[in-house]
Amino acid sequence: MQPYFNYSLKFINTSFRSKYLKPFEYLYKTWITFLTFLTKKPSAIWLQLPPTIVLHVVFLYRILLNRQCLIIADCHNATFRAPWVKVPGFRFLLEKCDLVLVHNDTVKQQVLDLNISSENLLVLEDPPAIVKGEAYSTAVDRFPRPWIICPCSFNKDEPVNEIFEAASMAPEIAFILTGNKAKAEKNHGVSTLPKNVFLPGFIPTDDFDALLKSADIVMGLTLLDGIQLSVANEAVGVEQPMVLANTSTLKRLFYKGAVYVDPNSANDIASGCREAIEKREELKAAVSELRAERQQGWYEQARAVQKLLEA
Repeated sequence: MQPYFNYSLKFINTSFRSKYLKPFEYLYKTWITFLTFLTKKPSAIWLQLPPTIVLHVVFLYRILLNRQCLIIADCHNATFRAPWVKVPGFRFLLEKCDLVLVHNDTVKQQVLDLNISSENLLVLEDPPAIVKGEAYSTAVDRFPRPWIICPCSFNKDEPVNEIFEAASMAPEIAFILTGNKAKAEKNHGVSTLPKNVFLPGFIPTDDFDALLKSADIVMGLTLLDGIQLSVANEAVGVEQPMVLANTSTLKRLFYKGAVYVDPNSANDIASGCREAIEKREELKAAVSELRAERQQGWYEQARAVQKLLEA
C-alpha cells in the first residue's frame, strides 16, 4: 500500500515485556504518536488498527490542529474482535473516519454485523508480498529435503499440536515452524517433538526470505475464518505452492496453487502435505497465475480507494 499511496511509514517498536506495564507502554506510544503529528503536521493520516485507541489520538489532532485532515483507518481482522472492538468510543470514531479499509469480504461482513456505518467502507485486499533477498543462504542447508516452512505466531488460533501430530504421520517430510519458541513452549508444549519438526525460533530476515524461496511447500494454518494469513501472501509473492486451512476466506482469496486441509485434523494435514509435494510443479504454475491475477485485482481496488480519497 505504501508505495502506491505514497505515505510515510512510522513504527513505534518499543514493547514492555510485563503485562503490568502495558498501560504505561500505551501512554508512551500515545505521546510519541501525538508528537509525530505535531512535528509532521500531516494533511492525511493512515492508521493501521489495532490498537484502536490510536483513533482517539488522531481525532484529538484533527479537532485541535487540523480540521481538514483526512483520516484513513486500515483495519486488520483483530480490529473487530475483543478487546479492541470494546474500546470506548471506537465505533463512534470509526464512523467519523473519511475512509475505512478492510482486507477481505469476511471482515467487511463483521463490520456490517456490528451495525457500523458502511458509507465509507471499502475492501482492499493485500497484494502479493514483495520478498527481497537472495534465494540462498546457509540456513537453507540446515534441513533435509523435502521440507515445509510454516511461519507461526504460536497463538491459540493456530493448530500447532495438530501440525506436530501430522509430522509424526509423515516422517519423510521436514516441518520448519519459525517464530517465538518461548511462546510455542508456553501455549503448545514442545518438550517431545517428532524428529522431523524443527523450531529455529526467530531468524534473520535474509535467512527467512531464503527459506521461503527455497521451501518445497509453504504452509499456513488457522482455526479462524476471516484471517487471510500473511504467509499466504508471501508465498504468492515468491510463487511457492501452498498448504492452507480450508476456511472460506483462504479458499476465496487463494483460489489456486494450494492444497486445502482441515486444520483440526492431523491426518488431513499430513495427507495434504504429501499431496502438495507430489503436485508441486503443477501447483507452482498455478501460483504464478494467481500472483498476476491478484496483483491486477489489487490495482483495480486501489484505484477505487484513490478515487474516493480525491472526491
